[in-house]
Amino acid sequence: QYTEREMRWQIARMEPRLLLNRLTKGRYLDILLAHAPPWGIHDAGDLPHRGFKGFLKFMDRYRPRYLIHGHTHPATTDTAPVRYRETEVIHVHGYKILDIEVGCPKKGVGLGSVPAQKH
Repeated sequence: QYTEREMRWQIARMEPRLLLNRLTKGRYLDILLAHAPPWGIHDAGDLPHRGFKGFLKFMDRYRPRYLIHGHTHPATTDTAPVRYRETEVIHVHGYKILDIEVGCPKKGVGLGSVPAQKH
């Protein structure tokens, strides 16, 4: 069980790689897989099931297409997908089959956007 501070540190450790992705692939990342949910989305009121505020800041800055998490149980929280800005937050309990469009960068793509293509 991470504290909010520990989770912020885990996120900070990812930043150099995310910046490199942005420079070489034209985007930071498509999917963030996490055990716990973001603060206020699919979380519960008790401390062990409370989401992380750091994930909200992460989504604000890096705009992943998807944040996929588990941890909370359907009986205690709404599990419908939630759109947070540009990110679809998906709760997966048990299992889910996801049909995801993947961006395919072209050679020489710098900081521009990458069109999504269905694979």
